[in-house]
Amino acid sequence: MRLSLLLLLILGARCGGPDGNPPHEALGRELGAELQGGRPTEATAAPPRFAPGEQVESVVSPGGLFRLHFSRSGANAVPVADADGNGVPDSVDTVARTYDAVAVFYSGMGYRLPPGDSGGTGEHGGDERFDVYLVDFAGRADGAFRVEGCLTADLGCSGYMLQENDFAGYGYPSYEHAVATLASHEFFHAVQAAYRTGLGRVAEEGTAVWASEQFEPELDDLERVSPAYLSQADRSLVVDPDGPAQSFSYGASLFFQFLSERLGEGVVLSMWEESVHAPSARWPALLETVLRRDWGMDFDTAFREFAQWNLATGARAREGSGYARGADYSGLVLAARDLPVDEPSVRVAAASTRYFEVPGGTESVSASFDPREGTESAAIHLLVAAVNEHEVLRVVRADGPGILSAQVSARDATHVVVAMVNGRPEGDGRYGRLRISSMTPHEEPSGGCQTAPGALPWALLLTATVWRRSPRRRTT
Repeated sequence: MRLSLLLLLILGARCGGPDGNPPHEALGRELGAELQGGRPTEATAAPPRFAPGEQVESVVSPGGLFRLHFSRSGANAVPVADADGNGVPDSVDTVARTYDAVAVFYSGMGYRLPPGDSGGTGEHGGDERFDVYLVDFAGRADGAFRVEGCLTADLGCSGYMLQENDFAGYGYPSYEHAVATLASHEFFHAVQAAYRTGLGRVAEEGTAVWASEQFEPELDDLERVSPAYLSQADRSLVVDPDGPAQSFSYGASLFFQFLSERLGEGVVLSMWEESVHAPSARWPALLETVLRRDWGMDFDTAFREFAQWNLATGARAREGSGYARGADYSGLVLAARDLPVDEPSVRVAAASTRYFEVPGGTESVSASFDPREGTESAAIHLLVAAVNEHEVLRVVRADGPGILSAQVSARDATHVVVAMVNGRPEGDGRYGRLRISSMTPHEEPSGGCQTAPGALPWALLLTATVWRRSPRRRTT
């Protein structure tokens, strides 16, 4: 296996999230310097690493899949209590059992496990087992998976794990919780690399958070990062963020959770499998392929439904509609407007949604979106939802192309949410004129299909009539 590639797949920050945990290790080093440095058992390795002369021990996990490297003294020392008297610190036993459980769980979902490393001695861990190094990140991160070599340029890659040695001062509720969160998230990056690297931060971080949620929903990792998406749903899901916005990649896990609940968890597996057959394709194109082939829908349809599910999050979640755990998500951040609204140039980026909120309590509220002349608008959708503080009462939808118009009854609503959805998986944003106004009782609805969420999934909403003026489990 050639060692011409070294990448960090655990990227970006959790940016001061509610749990107070520090970011994962971020990019910013020269990859060549990392390659020359070697593994953390070598004195030339970049930090975090074991100190020269530090006594490093290793044990094999009970399932035989992993080799864990640790020390009992110095800056990298693990908690050394050994209540069961087996000669191995209980903290290391916890890590070993957890990684075994994670690997068995992902294998049971149908994912391929990472290939073995090159074996041998010294820097390669002593055998072909997957190596986990427990080292001190000094509070700046909590773990990182590093790709060390690939069968081809980006396919069939293997590597090793760095994980915080003791989580002292971190925001996790317990050592066990921290280990389960890191192991399930980080090891899924190793699973991803066994298929293909380079799919981008949204696909890599989004599906890694999603995978942790499948492994053990009680970890609440997806719940903690949901604000990173729901507070900025107007960002394009198909453009990787940079800088301070990198937390958006973690929040994008909500989209993959939607796909999993709507279509089954196999849709994410199919996307990763397709990445091997189409090694140059971007993740939205991979998803489009598997959605059309295996589920009879396209990216646009899936994203439009995703935008509607997001209405019923936080305080407006209701059992039987949308996400199973929608009440645990943060809820959408909406742009408040006073009636009437007339905004001549509203931009909706590809794979994004613009959410506006206006007062309810009137007989009805109508909205229209007039795409800029010459704009292709087939994948543009208008949602108009009557809501109160506790639920989504009803939703009317209108689909492009052409001018979109919809009206919703709003007498029993405290507010009306108007959403402009662009379901295109690529390309530039779409511009148009947005108008929102309250209607008097004698005026006729201008179109749309009105539905209360009820017990039926919102995915079963009938297509709206469009008015146009122109053509769980955890394995232990």
